[in-house]
Amino acid sequence: MRFATVSEGKTDYIVLRNLLVGFWGDKNLPVARILPEADEPVGWGNLLNYLSTDKFRAIFEFNDYVIVQIDADKCEEWGDGLQQIGADSSKIDLFVQDIKNVLIRRIGEVFYNTNKGRILFAISVQDIECWLLPFNATLSAHYSKMVGCGKALEYILTPRGISLNQKNYNDGKHYDELSKGMKKSKELMQKCILNPSLRIFVDTLLSFFPPSAVQQNKTLDDFTLDDPNILPPFLSDQSTKPSE
Repeated sequence: MRFATVSEGKTDYIVLRNLLVGFWGDKNLPVARILPEADEPVGWGNLLNYLSTDKFRAIFEFNDYVIVQIDADKCEEWGDGLQQIGADSSKIDLFVQDIKNVLIRRIGEVFYNTNKGRILFAISVQDIECWLLPFNATLSAHYSKMVGCGKALEYILTPRGISLNQKNYNDGKHYDELSKGMKKSKELMQKCILNPSLRIFVDTLLSFFPPSAVQQNKTLDDFTLDDPNILPPFLSDQSTKPSE
């Protein structure tokens, strides 16, 4: 099984790769970075344009699943009539669906409908740094943050002598370390519940690769943090160990 990612930057790829490793409990899971091709971030504009190209469609010739990741923070600038929800988590499900609809239109509805069983959308609200907070925050108030996540991470990391300045961000420096908790399957499945948009993406993974509980029309919202049934059936007890 081969995954490919199309995202705004190298940092997003690093986080998605570690998340998939943890979800499957397989440190050797093939996860290809298609976009960005180089280390420099491509930005949301180039990403949106890429979705309608032949290059995007060619990805499916060599990969089983394609993950399209985008941050939601600049969605009002896309020109698609989207309206920001800020930190209002009560609106997140509809907001994420509206963004997915925009991405589907960019991909092309005919091509999407033909390949929808192979396309997963990872919508970070408002950015991928929010997904890192449940695995790094020292304050419970930070776990479910949807705005100001970059600043919250800086607050957490400064005492450790770590900076997420522009150069480090472009290089993806520290993001493997910040997302290492995701490589532990049990930790991933427990902590993803804490962040609204991360929960939605893991629910998407579960809908594509469902455990028995999801086959009974349940989602992560139906479980507690200690419920063992949230682990997909292909993960053994040893998957609680780091995949590294």
